[in-house]
Amino acid sequence: MKIKGTLTSGLGEGAYYMSKELYAHQFKEKLGFKPYPGTLNIIIQDNYITSIKECLLQAKKIKGKGKFGDVLYIEAKLNNKINGALIFPVKTHHSPKILEFIAPVYIRQTLKLKDGDTVTILADCEKYDQRS
Repeated sequence: MKIKGTLTSGLGEGAYYMSKELYAHQFKEKLGFKPYPGTLNIIIQDNYITSIKECLLQAKKIKGKGKFGDVLYIEAKLNNKINGALIFPVKTHHSPKILEFIAPVYIRQTLKLKDGDTVTILADCEKYDQRS
């Protein structure tokens, strides 16, 4: 599935959760990398939301514990350059129009990105492919 979106700043909560060993260890085990402590927030258009919800039926899970909820994830690639994953925390404050992307590197610095830049995500969800 190909998704286009616009970068936006988050609240900094992604950095807190990605630094937790509970999550970092499982992502390392399942994705092969320890995520950079933070998420890249991407605003998407409404027409992608249904496809993403359908794609989540194929998502894999990172198990939470206590106040830390489960996280669904879909392997993905950002701008055809950085391998990572779209994450979907079960307990989230984001609207469905905000996606969170994780990677082993500080994406904004690596790709020289800033708020308002357009990015493309190729999500590992072929069944619900939507080209734009």
